[in-house]
Amino acid sequence: MIPNGNLYTNLSAYYDLFCADVDYAGQCATTSRIFECFAQTDGRQYLDLACGTGAHIQIMQTLGFTATGLDNSTEMLAQAAKRCPDAAFVLSDMSAFETADRYDLITCFLYSIHYSHPVCALKQTLKRVYDALQPGGVFIFNAVDINGITNRHVVTSHAVAENSQLTFVSGWCYQGEGETMDLHLSITREPAKEPGITIQNDSWQDQHVMTAVVFTSLSAWLLSIGFESTFLEHDYDCLQPWNGSSFNVLVVACKPR
Repeated sequence: MIPNGNLYTNLSAYYDLFCADVDYAGQCATTSRIFECFAQTDGRQYLDLACGTGAHIQIMQTLGFTATGLDNSTEMLAQAAKRCPDAAFVLSDMSAFETADRYDLITCFLYSIHYSHPVCALKQTLKRVYDALQPGGVFIFNAVDINGITNRHVVTSHAVAENSQLTFVSGWCYQGEGETMDLHLSITREPAKEPGITIQNDSWQDQHVMTAVVFTSLSAWLLSIGFESTFLEHDYDCLQPWNGSSFNVLVVACKPR
């Protein structure tokens, strides 16, 4: 049993199984639609922040984008490079990346924008994205309002790999005040049972500090940097304006020409 560790580093090979229920194709199709609606550039240079194993990048390339991925895990980037050998990859924290390139589209999905912690780092990430966009470019990301977080919201999924049953559990935890929320992750690996042999399960636990935000503050930060932002309902099937009461949104932040 391994009680603690960075799952994104130590178990990067399992990450795609962990995210097996994520509709990457649907997210990318919606991203392309939003880009066509909001972008005012002529190019299709694309940067994916917290790109992980490159699942979004792989699909966006098929949609005609020239892709670059950024992540702070060498192990995750190694997986992404295998998946997308024609893409470029950058090892960096989101709040610290510097580039002379300018992008028409930048994304950050799976609520990864919240990994920029604390608030000052999140604001720095937004500023670096603004600087990295072409005039008329678009930044698309999803976010959760802390008022919608409950400590009862836990997601569990299962997969089979290497003759073992894998159980993945994730959930946010918020103490009710402040700018910090935690993401708790765990993986349990149960090898196939063999008659007469006792096999011990393996278990990994991990905890990530994330930034808690409210949408009114997020909107104000984007405006102060120079973005023109639109909040959409977190719906990958239909583009519709945020209703003002749900706690998950797709944010479309445009850099004016």
